[in-house]
Amino acid sequence: MKKFIITAGLAGTLLFASQADAATYTVKSGDVLWKIAYDNNTSASQIIEWNGLTSAMIYPGQVLKVSQDLTNSKYTVKAGDTIYIISQKYNTTITAILAINAQITNPNNLYIGQVINVPSTSQTVPVQETTGQDIINSGKKYIGAGYLYAASTTRADVFDCSSFIKRVYEEHGIYLPRTSQEQANAGTSVPFSQARVGDIVSYDTNFDGTIDHAGLFVDPNTILHSSSSKGVDYSNTTYYWKDRMVKVTRIIK
Repeated sequence: MKKFIITAGLAGTLLFASQADAATYTVKSGDVLWKIAYDNNTSASQIIEWNGLTSAMIYPGQVLKVSQDLTNSKYTVKAGDTIYIISQKYNTTITAILAINAQITNPNNLYIGQVINVPSTSQTVPVQETTGQDIINSGKKYIGAGYLYAASTTRADVFDCSSFIKRVYEEHGIYLPRTSQEQANAGTSVPFSQARVGDIVSYDTNFDGTIDHAGLFVDPNTILHSSSSKGVDYSNTTYYWKDRMVKVTRIIK
């Protein structure tokens, strides 16, 4: 089973079960279903199913279920826990956990002693493994997208290097920090000789000791990234990038 390894270790406490109603959202003028789904860490098709809709058409004032009715259990966060690790332990998904924990506004910021809801075993769904090739396959969809420094992470038409990596991993339920420096420290450092498809390769383009660029490892001579010169595309790392590479980070184990 592939594991998200932003931090290591797992320990936790499962407490009592309780009945939880579905979370709801009241549609506002200008809302579209896919954006509501994105903001609530689910999919448009799930919202359609939960609400018995026949299409994606919605109207202002409409109250939508944005999660399932579940019998939930309580879990106390311990040192080393992440949402991904907890989801793996209870055979569920990051999306399912976030959907029943409106208080979690940043999945990267759990704290020791925090009590969260987890779906009971009878309500969970099988977890699909994510591979490094899955990450690259997702990234390839954006080849041709433009470059914009500090691009919003909600945009899919332009990216900077780190928003591109964040978007691609997030499509697989893995929430990474926003900047290249933070992403370089988000997983396990591995030697370049052991790099695998989908690993994050970090660069110091100015030779000033600061990580300021990152791409996805494809092979020893190729990365997939968003660069200021080409936007999202493959680049050969034999020349310019080779001397500026400082770190390889593995997110998927």
